[in-house]
Amino acid sequence: RRIIKMEIRGLENRDVEGVYELGMRVDEFRANDEGDNRFWPKDTLERFAEQGFSFVVEDNGETVGFLLASYSPVTRKLHWDNMYVSEEYRGKGIPKECYERAEKLASGKGARIVECIVEQNNHASRKMVESFGFDNCGNYNWMLKFL
Repeated sequence: RRIIKMEIRGLENRDVEGVYELGMRVDEFRANDEGDNRFWPKDTLERFAEQGFSFVVEDNGETVGFLLASYSPVTRKLHWDNMYVSEEYRGKGIPKECYERAEKLASGKGARIVECIVEQNNHASRKMVESFGFDNCGNYNWMLKFL
């Protein structure tokens, strides 16, 4: 597929459907195998958009990637929740561009820490975030409880 007109911009509510559809196709975002809990619900994606630290990547109007990030002013921490770029768009610096934009916005709001969770066996993602300056801060179990 040829890249026609790629654009990275802040996530807006009008982008929720495209991000949701793309996210639902990504097995790595599956939290469990039951029901519709594979990816963030649309109302959560709307909150990501409203907070203003997330980005969408489009090519000719089609969603081909996204960064979902949230900021907590209490802890002054930006959390990189999910990043995905369709395979044919990888290797073009898209994650770095999204990350730098989110970090700049959060820094302007007082952020002092940026965190992300990377699966231990996801060596490509780990190498990528390390190239952005992230350090491995230990081995922890990621615990979830659905309410």
